[in-house]
Amino acid sequence: MMTAGRAGWLTAALMAMALGGCATTHGGLHSSADRLDRNAQAFAEDSQEAPRGYAENTGYTEDARDFADRAHEFRRTIDEEGTDNRDVQASFDELSRSYHALRDDVERSGDRDARRDLAPVTQAYLDVEDNMGGAAAPSRYSDDDDRGPG
Repeated sequence: MMTAGRAGWLTAALMAMALGGCATTHGGLHSSADRLDRNAQAFAEDSQEAPRGYAENTGYTEDARDFADRAHEFRRTIDEEGTDNRDVQASFDELSRSYHALRDDVERSGDRDARRDLAPVTQAYLDVEDNMGGAAAPSRYSDDDDRGPG
C-alpha cells in the first residue's frame, strides 16, 4: 500500500516530467518560429530591393511579403498566452500555403540568388513543420489539389 506522502511525491514527479516535455516541445516551436519570422522578413526585404538584389523577374515579391506577414503572425499566435491548439494549427495552415506559393514562384523565376536566399527560410520552415508534427496534405497543398507530392 502506498502512503499519502509517496503518492504526493510520485504525482509531483510525473507532473514535472510532463511539464518538462511540454516545455521542450513548445520551446522548440518558439525558437523555430522566431527564426522563421526573422528569415522571412529578411527575404521579403531583399525581394523588395529587386532588381538591385535579384534579377528583373520579381514575380515572387508579393508572395515574399505575404509569407513574411504570415510567419510573423504565426510567431505571435504561438507567443500568445492561452492560445488554443486549433488557432495554432489554423495559423500554420495559412503559413504553409503561403510558403509553398512563395517557393513555387521563386523556382519559376529561375533566379539563382533568390533560390540561394530562400534556403534559410526553407530550413526554418521545415523546422517549424517538424515541430508541428510533420506535414499533412491539406497544409502543404491547396484545397483543390489533393494529389499530394509528386
